[in-house]
Amino acid sequence: MVISGFWGAVWLVPVLEAACPPATNSTQDFLRCLDLQHKLGQSDLDEVTQTPTEAADNEAVEYFEELSRNRQQLTSFDREVNVFTEKMRLQLLEWTADRSLLPRIFIMGDIEPACQMMEESVGFRYSMEHWVHRMLTSSDSILVSNVEAADFVFLPHCATGVFMHMVVQDEQRQKGGIGHAASLSQLNASAWKRGRQIFLGYEGNLPASTVLRLDKTYLMHKVNVVWKDVPAFSHCWRRKSCKFLTASIYGRHVWRQFASTFGSKAVFITHAGMSDWLRNQPEELFSGESDFAAHASSCGASCELHCMMDPAPVLPQDIVLPWVVAFEWTSRAISFHQRDILVFYSGTENSCSRKRIREVFAGTFEHEMAKESNARKDRVLIFPPEFRLKQKEWSELAYRSKLCLCPDGDSPNTGRLIEVMMHGCVPLIISNRLQPPFHEYFDWSRIAFFLREDAIPRLPQILAYLQGPQGRGQIAQKRHLLKQMGFLCDYARDGVGSTMLMALRERAKELRAI
Repeated sequence: MVISGFWGAVWLVPVLEAACPPATNSTQDFLRCLDLQHKLGQSDLDEVTQTPTEAADNEAVEYFEELSRNRQQLTSFDREVNVFTEKMRLQLLEWTADRSLLPRIFIMGDIEPACQMMEESVGFRYSMEHWVHRMLTSSDSILVSNVEAADFVFLPHCATGVFMHMVVQDEQRQKGGIGHAASLSQLNASAWKRGRQIFLGYEGNLPASTVLRLDKTYLMHKVNVVWKDVPAFSHCWRRKSCKFLTASIYGRHVWRQFASTFGSKAVFITHAGMSDWLRNQPEELFSGESDFAAHASSCGASCELHCMMDPAPVLPQDIVLPWVVAFEWTSRAISFHQRDILVFYSGTENSCSRKRIREVFAGTFEHEMAKESNARKDRVLIFPPEFRLKQKEWSELAYRSKLCLCPDGDSPNTGRLIEVMMHGCVPLIISNRLQPPFHEYFDWSRIAFFLREDAIPRLPQILAYLQGPQGRGQIAQKRHLLKQMGFLCDYARDGVGSTMLMALRERAKELRAI
């Protein structure tokens, strides 16, 4: 996979020496304080030609050489992978004994030409739908040409790309006052109100009118017009031992009409890791004391919207994939002795739990930045939302941190989880509704700490414990296994694709038993 924004993805190893002056609200002053601007370089591009400088070009060569060496090392992956669940181990043993059982997939057409061009326009982060299609169509051993032999019929679309274009179109209409009223007139007042309350707060502040419009037009047009009379579609619909397979970045709760049309007849491959799974985990999984048991009738989340699970974003049969990110595991990620920051977090306030974190740590950032040089080890850097770090500034701080906070963002399953992991920073996941990627097969408790949202006020005390001898030992144990999980969640390697096929194989077995 090509790394997006490559020149922003090359980093130098820093050594922090200068003492910080009292904190200011200036991002540039802060960067000078941490000596980041000197270590990262003022610019990777020539001022006149806007082409990479010679120094940046040399760094690029070194970076790709390092990735190449690291990939060769990972070909001799540890035989004993300690992040696998017991279910995964049993699946692998069964697969070793009988390799004849593979999922059989019928591809119902190609992605339309316009969608093929959209992948580049929407960016790598939103390329999962295209990746799934390419992954399946390139695996000859699982493809069947006769739908009667298929366990799954794959329904190709590019809803995310179309959605991005619709968002831009609707924003332009709203700014220009052209056509916006007409698009909203299709929704009655109560429907618009429900959309605003549920969609805009429930999943990443997505614009309700655009979500409903795409669901009603693009996706349902596929169902009612494009696919309706295709023999393979009708055949799978009638047969109990056949299910539809579709990829969607967003979950069932976003494309509601489309999802309800299929119900359990479809398996969603998605990033929408949001379910009751985490709420049902034993208390020993979570760090710190929680009030969850005291009010088990409620979900204990930071806001009511986080408790809404109707309709379900994912069903048990669905497959949650990690987000596609631009980072890969490098030798620096495994380095720990240069990490002078205890915990690091920087992000926008796009969820209730993130707002609560800001309230709990109000004033802490200024205090940490005002410390004298001899008292700045294991600092707690929780950035105020007004700071905006560039990609490599954020990356530099992640490389220097032992722990990285991963609260819910646009959704519980965020790209941040994979990004911090690729930097060798142990995730501290704060959520009541996360269903981690491949949770059936990967034991996330071995590489991450978990915290319920109602325990956020006690986060300073939890961090103080993790700074002590026992806490440092727990961090070291989890950090030791980050490399394994990084390999498994890297789209540039085989981990994601192989595990997805493992999940489809298991579901195919269940279908054949009907």
